[in-house]
Amino acid sequence: MNGLMNRYRESLKNTPKPVMPSQILMTHLDLKGLMAYAKSKNVSPADLPEQEKNRFIMKNG
Repeated sequence: MNGLMNRYRESLKNTPKPVMPSQILMTHLDLKGLMAYAKSKNVSPADLPEQEKNRFIMKNG
């Protein structure tokens, strides 16, 4: 039993600290706008280049 407790305590030492909500960068995706834009170009949203997709991502923080 002692070996299990030692392994447990060791795993607690290696566990990262919790992330506070204030440290999380909030990201919002304008999915409706992205879908409309892709439809206007007659392509699926997955086929749009990353640069065009990134126009619909808004970061708060």
